Amino acid sequence: MAILVSAAPNSLGCGSGGPGGGEARRPAMCGAEERVQLNCESEFKYEGRNIKGGFSALGVGSADAKTDEVALRQIDQQTEQFVAQSRRLCDEYNACVLDKETYGTRSENLRRRMSKVPELYDSVKAAADPAARTKALSTAYQELVPAEARRELTLELGVRAKKPDQGSTGLVSAGARLPTDSRVSFSLKVSHPAYLYLFQKSPDGTINVLFPDAHIATPNPLPGGVELRIPSGEASYRLNEKDVGTERVYIVASLEPLTNIEQAAQRVAAGEKPVGQLAAVAQIPQNSGSCKTRALELDDSATPPCVRSRGLELDPEPQNAGGASLRARTEAADSVLVQVFAFEHTP
Repeated sequence: MAILVSAAPNSLGCGSGGPGGGEARRPAMCGAEERVQLNCESEFKYEGRNIKGGFSALGVGSADAKTDEVALRQIDQQTEQFVAQSRRLCDEYNACVLDKETYGTRSENLRRRMSKVPELYDSVKAAADPAARTKALSTAYQELVPAEARRELTLELGVRAKKPDQGSTGLVSAGARLPTDSRVSFSLKVSHPAYLYLFQKSPDGTINVLFPDAHIATPNPLPGGVELRIPSGEASYRLNEKDVGTERVYIVASLEPLTNIEQAAQRVAAGEKPVGQLAAVAQIPQNSGSCKTRALELDDSATPPCVRSRGLELDPEPQNAGGASLRARTEAADSVLVQVFAFEHTP
């Protein structure tokens, strides 16, 4: 596929004349109106550049990031649709199906959408490292693929604690210091129905399965768009005196059930040692810039030498800043989030 798009102020892709762009040809009669015909054979140009093969020709996919291929395919398909829609608009204008005002409005809306492609294309192509590439590709995916066609999941996590010397519960930020006997609870909200797996790793290496838990009535998968508290009701988790140091909470959310990790969680809840996927998740350090790939794929293979959180951590939106300790979204076309929330447990 060759995509050529013009970023000229008054062009859409049917040339350079007429109401929404287009090369002027001989006039035609639309009823009593003499209408200049547009040249719909003109190819699209983005700042005079020919983007051969679309985004997928950049080779940004990698063997361990299969979702990149899905994202690129969706981006290219959407861009092809833009081109086809613009051609169809031009043809319908020439055939007197659309009046000048309607054609001008629709073609301008398409032009604005398509004018984003050069910058997005350049951002992906110029990414200096895998992290920058992942972020650029996710931005292109968000901008060019309609929301109803995207495969993504957004998670909001609120960590709330009541310290021994406080009478009320407050939101906890990553890295906060919580003393022994603090009472902790979690609130979670996912954008779409999602399976949630919540684990806590103590400084001594002990893994506690917080959710799913047979003692908590909250269903799994969680419903989309609803904030749920874990544990439910007025219950909470107590920080005991045994483990002092950095404690980490691991949050795994998926649009599809992760059978193996759920089975591993059940074994740990029964007192067995964590193995396989659960052991791999528990070895994820705080986000490290040394990781060159998204190495954690939640399979049964041996733990890779470099692992990191999966998904993009988002800055809190102004309206949500007071209610979320962590916000994250899956990378482009991905369906799984793996995030780590750490705090300091003090005596």
